[in-house]
Amino acid sequence: MAQMKIGKSIRIRWGKNLPYVYRWTNETEGLLPEHYKQRCIEFMTKDPTPVHWRPNPNKYIPNPKTGERVRVQNVPVTVLYPAECNKGLWGGEGIVAGYRKKHERATKFPKIWRPSLQKRVLYSEILNKHFLIAVTLRTMDLIDDHFGFDNYILKTHEVDLCSKLGMDIKREMLVALATKSIYPDDPVKRDQILEKYKDFIMPVEEAEWVGLSVPEALRKAREAEAKNNPPRPLKDMFIVQLAQKIAETGLEDTSESFISKLNPFTTKPLKTEEKP
Repeated sequence: MAQMKIGKSIRIRWGKNLPYVYRWTNETEGLLPEHYKQRCIEFMTKDPTPVHWRPNPNKYIPNPKTGERVRVQNVPVTVLYPAECNKGLWGGEGIVAGYRKKHERATKFPKIWRPSLQKRVLYSEILNKHFLIAVTLRTMDLIDDHFGFDNYILKTHEVDLCSKLGMDIKREMLVALATKSIYPDDPVKRDQILEKYKDFIMPVEEAEWVGLSVPEALRKAREAEAKNNPPRPLKDMFIVQLAQKIAETGLEDTSESFISKLNPFTTKPLKTEEKP
């Protein structure tokens, strides 16, 4: 089966279905921070929680005809994740194609199972904001199991969240917790929220990179590099190099600046002839 290369040594199989992928070249790898690359590699290599099938926990099962022990082969169901799942929260559900028949002797016919979507308003107490999002019934059950929308977003791994929108909301939550910019007019409520979600607080330098796509991350890295290393005029660099050479050779000129003599644009006062 074909494989895809991430960076220099991490490879994943093409057969793995993902709603989006992280891919960068060897030339741009040095721009990305290590914690961001580790998150990307973990997303591309980690197996999601089974949603459309249930793996058998046993290693061996008896053959129903012969009674012989045979090894269990857990083959996951192929799930397709369209681009629309990145605009909602599908809870790991996707599109499954297969065959169906009414009874054992009937002719099977192809069928496609699609997730049932509905728009719901979800509230985040960290951001103090409402979101209108397309969700599945499984997503609503998971939110109830996690006792709230914020816990579901923060506790669910990216490979199980399976949504670019979900990762954008998670990044916004983590940045708000890291900067403590929540509830600026209510310090009591802010302290309660920070205490409640203290396990998810991380450095803001790391939180700002969570869930960014590779083009977004490269743009952010280049902007940071340009800010830390602003462009410097070549004239200033040449002047410094010339001053260093003068200092190394020991040349001195006390009457007038040596650099000003080399500058053709320096204005010098005209010398007047002295009368006898």
